[in-house]
Amino acid sequence: MVPLLCAVLAVLLFLGSVVYFAYTRLDGNIQTKNIDIYLDREEDEIEPYRPGEDINILILGSDTRSGDSDIDGAGASSEVVGMRSDTTMLAHISADRTRAEIISIPRDTLVDIPSCRLPDGTWTEARESTIFNSAFSIGGQTDDVGAAAACTIRTVEELTGLYIDGFVVVDFASFQQFVDALGGVEMCFDETISDSTTALDLQEGCQELDGEKALAFARARKGIGDGSDIGRMTRQQDLVLAIVEEAVNRNLMTNIPSLYRLVDAVSQSIVTDSELGNMDTLASLANSIRNISPEDMFLMTMPWDPAGARVLPSADAEILWRALEDDIPLNTLFDDDGKLLPEETTTPEDGTGDTGDGTGTGGTEPGDGTVDDGTGTTNGVQP
Repeated sequence: MVPLLCAVLAVLLFLGSVVYFAYTRLDGNIQTKNIDIYLDREEDEIEPYRPGEDINILILGSDTRSGDSDIDGAGASSEVVGMRSDTTMLAHISADRTRAEIISIPRDTLVDIPSCRLPDGTWTEARESTIFNSAFSIGGQTDDVGAAAACTIRTVEELTGLYIDGFVVVDFASFQQFVDALGGVEMCFDETISDSTTALDLQEGCQELDGEKALAFARARKGIGDGSDIGRMTRQQDLVLAIVEEAVNRNLMTNIPSLYRLVDAVSQSIVTDSELGNMDTLASLANSIRNISPEDMFLMTMPWDPAGARVLPSADAEILWRALEDDIPLNTLFDDDGKLLPEETTTPEDGTGDTGDGTGTGGTEPGDGTVDDGTGTTNGVQP
């Protein structure tokens, strides 16, 4: 589900060129949720999406099985029920709008989930040492996507100490529509990749993936590599860059009909906070980051330590969060594999050095990554 970020980036990077060309249509496409009441923030707290300030947007990949997103019939058969989040990414846009950094948060990370407000005004109980993706199902137990996103935001803010400006929720159907509207994405493989759960069968070599195949690749886990969710996240990040590069290589900025079809498909397929979903805000943000290229994007996974079948944020994760808070380029602190650089090679603006052992991530993969639905049970259905 990580590649769904590209759908969001496509809107932000390309929408500024067509927003006034088709303002009314696109404005009516985007579903928005006002989540202020759920966040319980102080009235004098900073405003989101501030010009000249860095921005943090939470990207949530929902694997709720309903409608077109019930791709495997698990929803109709009641194998998968309720609001579920398969993937969470924190997208950081620098204050000078020259770079975008995307951090994947493993869904099996053990965290403290704060009390979350529900639509009926009641509050859930706070939970300690609970897997991270439970926050979405806990907040969404009444099937309200805004409450689900807000509970996840509160959890991320408690985990990281960062202010989260807003959110975007995308689902399986959204991703397929996006890739098909793009015209497919080319990827190259060193070996044949197959996964019976997702009906994936990709031969060695380079080939173009349509929406269905790209989604199967994004979801595949068992039988590929070590079969872990962490391993899958690395493959998904490769797909993220491939999709962004595909969008750039197709010169969409000079092909208005194709650009419109892409943005139209994406804007119909996402749910955002009410501020980001405002077309004026979106167009302004799109214009401000129009020069960010794939080379200006840095993707990594939150540094972690193994905790049995789960994971815990490692000491290096705290370095990551403080770097984001201070808007320090992550590539000055972490290598392409998300490991902390040796102290002598780091040159952050605030002088932060290597305080860990340089491993960056745990050396042992977590267990099978089954999904916790927030009720204390696990569900073995492939996400």
